[in-house]
Amino acid sequence: MFGKIIISKISARLITIFAAAVTLAAFTASVQAHPPSKVALQYDSAGQALTVIVTHSPFKTGNHYINAIEIVKNGKTVDKLSYKDQPGETFTQTFAMPAVDGDVLEAKATCSKYGSLTGKLTVGK
Repeated sequence: MFGKIIISKISARLITIFAAAVTLAAFTASVQAHPPSKVALQYDSAGQALTVIVTHSPFKTGNHYINAIEIVKNGKTVDKLSYKDQPGETFTQTFAMPAVDGDVLEAKATCSKYGSLTGKLTVGK
């Protein structure tokens, strides 16, 4: 009977240690993965082009990177570009985008591991 109590206590401790290790591993993974830190937009009225500048670091080629940029104009998705890798810590993508003063343009950059960030701009302001 005394042996069963000791084995029970050891089993309970091992389960607690295992649960703590799993929790720590999950927390570490979420800390390492993060959304982009900056999404900036510039609009060229003469060229009718939207330039999106995304900063996301550190990234890891083929594993942790920006996998999509979605363009929204006045609340409607008008373009989406998917990536299989990220060209650099900060990179620029230009989209052909006819727009007039007052149009609201948004660009949402999404991380392959965790989260997204949206930049917004009103044309002519």
